[in-house]
Amino acid sequence: MILKYKTWAAAAFLFFTLLVFILPEHLAAQTVNMVFVKGGTYWQGSNEAPYSANERVHRTTVSSFYISSTEITQAQWLDVMSSNPSKFPGKDRPVEYVSWYDAVKFCNALSVKEGLIPAYKIVGSKVEWDKEANGYRLPTEAEWEYAARGGQTGAITDEPLAKAPYAGSDSSALTVGWFDANSGKTTKPVAQKAPNALGLYDMSGNVWEWCWDWYGTYPKDDIVNPDGSDNQTGQKVLRGGSWFTPEKLLRVTYRYWNVPTFKVNSVGFRIARNAEEQKEEPKEETEVALPGGLNMYEVLSPPVKNH
Repeated sequence: MILKYKTWAAAAFLFFTLLVFILPEHLAAQTVNMVFVKGGTYWQGSNEAPYSANERVHRTTVSSFYISSTEITQAQWLDVMSSNPSKFPGKDRPVEYVSWYDAVKFCNALSVKEGLIPAYKIVGSKVEWDKEANGYRLPTEAEWEYAARGGQTGAITDEPLAKAPYAGSDSSALTVGWFDANSGKTTKPVAQKAPNALGLYDMSGNVWEWCWDWYGTYPKDDIVNPDGSDNQTGQKVLRGGSWFTPEKLLRVTYRYWNVPTFKVNSVGFRIARNAEEQKEEPKEETEVALPGGLNMYEVLSPPVKNH
């Protein structure tokens, strides 16, 4: 009887230990915090030299959406995909060394895990986006820039940007991002720097972030919910700069691109979801426009190193 009691007590203690110390951490890894971004119309791009030719300003309208407050972490990736490709291990660091294809597969897997309708139909190298699906997806380039600039609180301006800010700072990326001057040549745990106006972290620096769009020249005319589908250049858009890049590449309007199979230890992603439009209380009408743009002035990616 004493032996049985001791066995039961040991099992109870083990269960208690798992419950208090291990399971909460595991459960936290399953949670991706999504931030609501109210849609609007803004001037996408910038008139800042020498980037303006590729960041051609144009009025862009985006519908409301949700976007993750941080880049997808290695813990979140591991919980869904059961393996970790990252070269800089750390559960709270962003997952990296993931291709665009890897990112869309993660979106579908997380959607299935949470009982949502997957956003993507994937057949070999062909990926189709079901825009009516309620599952997770990559943000479009226009959504990414709008969110990085602060949505209605920061992206909507009366005129195009003369100088592009960082995500959360008008003057310096030091307080909001990790880049070549302060990263120690490695990724960092997410959400260690100050967020932008929407509570989004690391949209300037840490790792480049995949967007849905094919890279291409910005349109000259006004556009609503662009997705890069007309470009078909063979290159997918990356945004935000990384631990490896100089500060100027962390500008919220800067664009980088690469083939969708590209993997390197400075590339990760964050995720988005559709959102139903939410009605607001009537208020004074203000004509709005946001800065926006396209930039191809420098293309920079670090060598792949195993750590």
